[in-house]
Amino acid sequence: SRRVMNMKKSSKFFAAALAAVLAFSVTGCAGADSSGEASSAAPSAAAPETSAESTAPVTEGDAPSGTLTFLSWQNETVMQPLLDGFKEKYPDVSVDLIYAPPVQDYVEKFQIMYSTGDLPDVFVTAAENKGEVLDNDIAMDISYLPAFEKMSDKNKETYTKDGKIYAFAPDAWIAGIFYNKKILEDNGIAVPTNREEYLASMATLKANGIQPWAFCSTNLYDPIQGYVATETINKNGSYDSQVNNGELTYADGWSEPVSLWAADYLEPGYINQDALGLTGDQVNEMFAFEECAYMIGATWSVATLDELNPDLEYGMLPWFGTEDGVAWMTGATGVGWSINAKAKNMPAAKAFLEYLSSDESLKIFQEQTGGLLAVDGIDFPIHPTIEEGYPYLLEGKFYLPAVEWKYSDALGNEMLIGTQEILTGNITPEQLVENMDKKRTELDAEQ
Repeated sequence: SRRVMNMKKSSKFFAAALAAVLAFSVTGCAGADSSGEASSAAPSAAAPETSAESTAPVTEGDAPSGTLTFLSWQNETVMQPLLDGFKEKYPDVSVDLIYAPPVQDYVEKFQIMYSTGDLPDVFVTAAENKGEVLDNDIAMDISYLPAFEKMSDKNKETYTKDGKIYAFAPDAWIAGIFYNKKILEDNGIAVPTNREEYLASMATLKANGIQPWAFCSTNLYDPIQGYVATETINKNGSYDSQVNNGELTYADGWSEPVSLWAADYLEPGYINQDALGLTGDQVNEMFAFEECAYMIGATWSVATLDELNPDLEYGMLPWFGTEDGVAWMTGATGVGWSINAKAKNMPAAKAFLEYLSSDESLKIFQEQTGGLLAVDGIDFPIHPTIEEGYPYLLEGKFYLPAVEWKYSDALGNEMLIGTQEILTGNITPEQLVENMDKKRTELDAEQ
């Protein structure tokens, strides 16, 4: 059971999510969290059973002692209550927390420490270093942790290879469409439940002289990502890996989503050149002060909006597919904690992971970060707006292309610049998809 938050939280809410910015991701103008990564959107198989030959938990022998080194993605302020809780249980262990802010600084620090043989006992695995960690056997199999039995399949699968789990990722984030309840009501519009109703709502608002949407220059392609989820990933969860290995192209999975985006947003003028001059802060203000009915919002957006207008009544919608009943959020699994396979203090590292994955610790972690736990049976407060999108998280109906792309920086740039160039008339929507495949082919040739 989860408690819906009646009082809207202050700006501390989702503080950790705000700390990390993925360069080319969802809600680019609002700042997107890469505190995590999605796995392929349709889980390929049930989560692996606990393996019998998995390393046994640390319960026998002498109590852990000495120094435990920990390379953290979250800073000391966020982690201190967890470190205090661990210290109570294991007074003979002192934790040396090394903080490197996400994303780039953390990845660079991780790579340097790994290459010099100084990688700490416990570290964070994220989308940006996941390939390296799994391909080089850097982390230890931690499938034995009891908390995995209560975790959503998607969160488990994110850091799984060959049936073994190498990181404990307790949470996820989602983003979708925030809607102003009052504006819809005042215009006689019921909350949309499918694409047809959603498109009709925008037409009604425009006819009534109300601006349906506010976008900024760096989140123009979010609706395209939504359509890739509903039209492509929903039918083929292996699509991205098939593109990455050359079996399929972006033309195969992105042409229809880009055409739908052009027809649903560009042609009616809901996305226009005005967006090129807007920042994320300006979009937040427009939505908070009821100058538009819709905006892209994520788990970390609510703190800003509630601060701007504490009386704002708003909800959350998914991206609706062309097929009735198909709807997805943008989103990704959070980062995970891993044990270094060559940890210098293995007993303390195992004890630390057991503690971090305990209900007690997860409750503290959630309070500190405001993240959405993907572990069952822990009561935590959730913002009423995000509550509307939360079922999609539990069902694993969330997707972020950048997590799956082989060349996420380069392709993110193609999308970012390409969508802007479509607005200025420099390229056509069809050319955008062609450019993505061209860039992918170029980069493959350089490998």
